[in-house]
Amino acid sequence: MLKTTLTFFIIFSLPSVVHSSNSKNSLSGLENLENHYFSIFASPDRQSFALTNSNYNSLDIVNGKDLYDVSIPHINTFSCKWSPDSEKILLTTANYTNKRRKNGLIVISQYGELLLTIIESTFKNIIPIGWTGDNTFHYQVNNILQSFNMNGDEIEWDQPLVYSKNNKLYIKDDPSDPVLIHEADDIILNLSYQLDANLIAFEVYGSEPLIIKNKSLVINDIDDGNMLSISENGKTVVYAKLKDDGYQITEGDLFLFDLKNSTTVKLQNKNGEIRMNPVWITNELIYFIDFRTGSINSLIVKQ
Repeated sequence: MLKTTLTFFIIFSLPSVVHSSNSKNSLSGLENLENHYFSIFASPDRQSFALTNSNYNSLDIVNGKDLYDVSIPHINTFSCKWSPDSEKILLTTANYTNKRRKNGLIVISQYGELLLTIIESTFKNIIPIGWTGDNTFHYQVNNILQSFNMNGDEIEWDQPLVYSKNNKLYIKDDPSDPVLIHEADDIILNLSYQLDANLIAFEVYGSEPLIIKNKSLVINDIDDGNMLSISENGKTVVYAKLKDDGYQITEGDLFLFDLKNSTTVKLQNKNGEIRMNPVWITNELIYFIDFRTGSINSLIVKQ
């Protein structure tokens, strides 16, 4: 783990109507960023960011003004799950033996240090699910839900757990069995939800994305979209629309969906960026990846 101290600042002017300002490099003072990023995993307090490449085999963590290069062997960053206290990340490892993939499960600190190895190596499929307390996390092994407390205490249920198995969406908020709240037409992908689980957004393979409100109402007003992200105040969903030429992504724009009025607004993209994988930082600030450069850019929107 390599630590680099950085200095950065962000200056934006807020637009006066419902639209976005021109995007700017969101971490413009982080000169040591290698600009090869593909995904952003923001901590719950939005003070730290786990940044991955497109192969999901590298991880940089921006923590305040410091950048940490995580050097743990065979790291797999496809899914990074932050703990509620923003101090830990649950993720997997992957290594190939005789052309067979062996998986592991680990917890690292916000500084990229290995804290705990839960599963060192197995041919079974492992999926990190999420946390329901500062020391309690959940994961699936071959689609079977497992729970673990880092201190050996009882499983914490400070917030609900939302997860999917293939095309089925479940919620679990206590030791009792999980509750099935939706069955989609195909595999559920890229879950995003509020801490109280009153709003849940996700993609459905080969179909339109869906939003579940109050654990029952299904909203399907978004025709096409990738990587939906719900604002903290629960008023807006940001998502990307991508186009490709059959080989690579060629276009990408961000859209805002107003949950109250069921209206959609396309955000200005004067620079022709290929915008993808957006995440809310505040109710007006969005970070996203520019696929062309791999840089982390940002937009301020005002409603």
